[in-house]
Amino acid sequence: MFIGREYEINKLNELYTEDKFHCVIMYGRRRVGKTRLLTEFSKDKNKIFYVSEEHNDALSLEKFSKLVLEHFGLSEFMSKFESWDIAFKFIGEKAKTEKIVLILDEFPYMVSANKSMLSILQNNIDHNLINTKLFLIICGSSISFIENEVLSYKSPLFGRRTAQFLIEPLDFFDAIKFFGNYENEDKMRAYSVLGGVPQYLLQFDAKKSFDENIMNKIYNKSTYLYLETELLLKQELNNPIVYKSIIEAVANGASKLNEIATKIGETTSKTSIYIKSLIELKIIKKIVPITEKENSRKTIYLISDNYYKFYYRYVNKYISAIEQELGESIYKNRIENKFNEHQGLVFEDVCKDYLIRKNKKMELPFIIYKLGKWWGTNPIKKRQEEIDIVGLGEDDILFAECKYTNDKIGIDVYEKLKERSHLISCENSYYYLFSKNGFTENLIELENITKNLKLITLNLMIKEF
Repeated sequence: MFIGREYEINKLNELYTEDKFHCVIMYGRRRVGKTRLLTEFSKDKNKIFYVSEEHNDALSLEKFSKLVLEHFGLSEFMSKFESWDIAFKFIGEKAKTEKIVLILDEFPYMVSANKSMLSILQNNIDHNLINTKLFLIICGSSISFIENEVLSYKSPLFGRRTAQFLIEPLDFFDAIKFFGNYENEDKMRAYSVLGGVPQYLLQFDAKKSFDENIMNKIYNKSTYLYLETELLLKQELNNPIVYKSIIEAVANGASKLNEIATKIGETTSKTSIYIKSLIELKIIKKIVPITEKENSRKTIYLISDNYYKFYYRYVNKYISAIEQELGESIYKNRIENKFNEHQGLVFEDVCKDYLIRKNKKMELPFIIYKLGKWWGTNPIKKRQEEIDIVGLGEDDILFAECKYTNDKIGIDVYEKLKERSHLISCENSYYYLFSKNGFTENLIELENITKNLKLITLNLMIKEF
C-alpha cells in the first residue's frame, strides 16, 4: 500500500507528460520514503533505476553498465561502458526517440567515488541530453550535500535542474493511515512516538494494540527501532557521542543555546555548529517567535522528529534495563502513565497540520501566509506568555490554544487566549481552540454566537481528513 505523497506524484507526472528533457532533484532524510516514492512514480514507465552503493568508481560503473545494457537487451554484446561519459551519451542517443526515466538514487555515493561526476553530468546535459526526452531524477539522502553541491550556485549542475522536491515526513493525517483499525486516541499515540517517517511506521503491526507494539518494537533490544537512532547518527556524523548528548539535552527540556551548551559541557560556538548539523538532518529545528526576525535572541531549539523526541526522553535512559530484557516492565511501570505529557507536545504539531490542510483548501477565515508559535513578555503582568499557534494573514491573525488532556476545555482557556492575543497588534483576530476531549457546554454555546471562535476536537480533525 502506498500512502500519501499525492502532491509529489502529481507534479512528477505533470512534468513527465512534457515531451522534453527534465532534470529533477529529489532529496530528504533517510527512511523518509524517497525510493518508495520513485518506485511508485516509475512503476509503469520505461525506466532505468540505479541505486548507488558505497563502491569505488570502477565497480559503480560496472554495475551501472550492466543495468543499462540489460535494459536495452545488449548485455550479450558488451560487458560495460568505458566511462561514465560514454554511458550517459549512449542513454542520450536512446532518449532521442523514446521517453526514458533515468533514476540515480543515492547520488552522493556516485560523487564520492568519482569527484568529476557533477561535471560529467553537467557536460552531458549541456551537449547531449538537453535535446532528448530523458527524464533524469537525481536523488540523495544527504540534505547538506544536495543543497550545497547540487542545488547551490557553485555547483556544476546549477541552472540545469527543472524541478526539485524536498521530501518531508508524512503529516499526521497521512501517517495515521498506517493504523486504520486503531481508535483515534491510539492513532495519536502511535504518531506521537513514530512521527511521519514511513520506515518507522511500518515497524508497528496494525493488527496488534499500541501497547503491544511499543513493548515489542521499541522496548526490545533485538528490534529495528531500538538501534535506529544510534545507527543513523553513526552513519551520518563523525562524532555521534556529542550529537547524542545534544539531542538528549533538548529532549529533556533544554531549548536555548546556552542551556544546551551547559548541559553537554561545550562552548556555545561549538554547540552551535553541532546543532546546525542536526538541523540539516531534520532531527532538530530552530524556532523563533513568529513576530521576530530569524536571528532573534529569543531563538530556541526543539526536536522535530517524534521518534527521536520519544526515544531520548523515554527509552535512552533505560538502555541498561532493556539490555537485561526488562523493557516491558520499564514501559508498564515508568512510561505508560506519563504518556499524555509527551502527546501534548506533539498535539500542537497535529493542530498545525490541520490548519495547513485547511489553509490549502481555503477553508479558513483568511489565507495564512505564515504559521508558527509566539512567546514574549507581558509588560502589564510582567511575566512570560506563550501562544501555541499563531497564523498571520494580510490584515488578520489566527490565535490557537492546543490542550491534550482528559478534561473538557472551558471558557477560561478562551479568555486567557484572548488576553494573550492582545500582546500582538492586529486588525482582525480569530480564535481556534483544539481539544482532545471536547469542550464545556457554556463554551460550545459561546461558539454558536461568536463568529471568530472555532472549537475543534481530535475526532473532528481526523474525520475531516
